[in-house]
Amino acid sequence: MRVGLGYLNMAPAGDAATTAASHADLFHDVRWAQDKGFAGIWITEHHFSTYSLTSAPLLLLAKASAIAPGLRLGTSIVVLPFWDPVRLATDALTLDALTGGRFDLGIGRGYQPHEFLAFGKQVTQNRALFEEALEVIMRVFTTEDFTFEGEHFRVDAPMTVLPRPTQTPHPPVWMAATSRESLRTAVRRGFNPMLPAVTTLPEIHERRRWILEEGGDLDRVEFQVNRFVYCGEDAESRELVVREIARQLMTSAGLTRGVHPVRGTAVTPDELDPAYLEKARGLLVSGSSDEVVARFRELVDAGITYVIAGFNFGYLPKEVALRSMETFASEVLPHVDRLSPQTVAG
Repeated sequence: MRVGLGYLNMAPAGDAATTAASHADLFHDVRWAQDKGFAGIWITEHHFSTYSLTSAPLLLLAKASAIAPGLRLGTSIVVLPFWDPVRLATDALTLDALTGGRFDLGIGRGYQPHEFLAFGKQVTQNRALFEEALEVIMRVFTTEDFTFEGEHFRVDAPMTVLPRPTQTPHPPVWMAATSRESLRTAVRRGFNPMLPAVTTLPEIHERRRWILEEGGDLDRVEFQVNRFVYCGEDAESRELVVREIARQLMTSAGLTRGVHPVRGTAVTPDELDPAYLEKARGLLVSGSSDEVVARFRELVDAGITYVIAGFNFGYLPKEVALRSMETFASEVLPHVDRLSPQTVAG
């Protein structure tokens, strides 16, 4: 099993000083992770709220590539409906070249209504926009001198994007997919399926079965899930982690329902809902090093080959996250690296 580090970078404010501190923490982690055995750095895309200070993931990854020349770099995810697909494909191939073929393109549909409205779109269009943008991007990656006419996007003159792919046949594509329809698309395209951190273990088993029923070959692609991780036995720190995961989940839920940020600040709850605290406890991978390894073994036995691990959630103090990451890197990662997906039955 491989483990990468994932970054959302939620913050209490979006001013220049807070953003600078957030970026400094991110690049500190990138430097630190360079020789620790992590498989890569993954950065998400969100806009217009302090739910995430990562609105330009490709730019952040470009800097990360110079800081950590031994790590792979991925988007988890870029939201295709927000992009002109030719522009995104051009930037992706440039980053592929810039990194010497260390770039992974993670893609998804998006889900926060205010983001779509600010880009002049409707969240109800997300699947149609995604599918058409994806078709254009894959043609950019694989075809020279092509034209395209769709409902949402057009290429009216024969066009070849330069540079051409550094990796063969193109950067690996990872696709956020939780519904059966999305997993069907991922299987048909040969993409690596990505599951969000809220996916439970039974749901992972169910998605694996769907992939196989759709004709997917999990010996040829990665099967990825995000996970909240706290490696440590300090009860007070663990409870703080749980609270900040719940804060992040509740903020995301509000944005999903259509709550609009106020001057860019995501509306965060004053009181944490006990149901979300309980949900956070159930989703969190935590405990001693042996206990965390055992939880990762469960994921391997469910077919997972790659975990994007998040150690910093909500407004968690940086020192708590860093202490957990250091313990994970020294005491868990060497064992997790040896876990094999071949233990999966059926």
